[in-house]
Amino acid sequence: MPRILRLAIQECEKPLPKAKAARGSFGDIFHGCFALGSEAADVRLDVSKWDTMVGEYPRMEDVDVIALTGSYYTAFQNDPWIVALADFVKHALHSIDKKVFGICFGHQVIGRALGAEVNRNPHGWELSVESVSLNEQGQELLGLPSVKLHQMHRDAVLTVPPGIANLGSSPKCPVQILYQPGRLLSFQGHPEFDKFTNEEIIRADGKIGHAIF
Repeated sequence: MPRILRLAIQECEKPLPKAKAARGSFGDIFHGCFALGSEAADVRLDVSKWDTMVGEYPRMEDVDVIALTGSYYTAFQNDPWIVALADFVKHALHSIDKKVFGICFGHQVIGRALGAEVNRNPHGWELSVESVSLNEQGQELLGLPSVKLHQMHRDAVLTVPPGIANLGSSPKCPVQILYQPGRLLSFQGHPEFDKFTNEEIIRADGKIGHAIF
């Protein structure tokens, strides 16, 4: 009998038109990635998707995992919806039975909620596929010496929060993967992206009006 995992996906942005037509919403993309993992783990997903930018959130008692997508917005700014999201994540991380997952903007919001410094990356942009070198703990968890991930960001988590491990780094971004066993996993890079999605975002740079992921 598979275990039921209640997954709430906090959608922090909408894909660009071609990617949305081909891949669906970012919540759909996340759902597909989690579904692949759940099959191997004998888990049945109960998925809900929430439009974070208009203030939609689940009740904390109704979910097991909260997943944060990327966004064109900036995680360290004080737009009301970003402040509300950071507060929601902080509350989730203070709940001993909740797990939190994030990618890029989501990774940065998690860092902010935990008190890390989040700001413009002094080393500049990371674009396209970059190799992330894993430390010993990262290699033990992921079973590889390094992983190659699509990168699409100029903001970064600049310090590691107390009690949290950083599992990997790239030449331009030292804090690539935040981890706490049974509680937290977040990636600066995009394991959910493919070439098609990444190329559309790169071509749209300068037209979006916000920081890219």
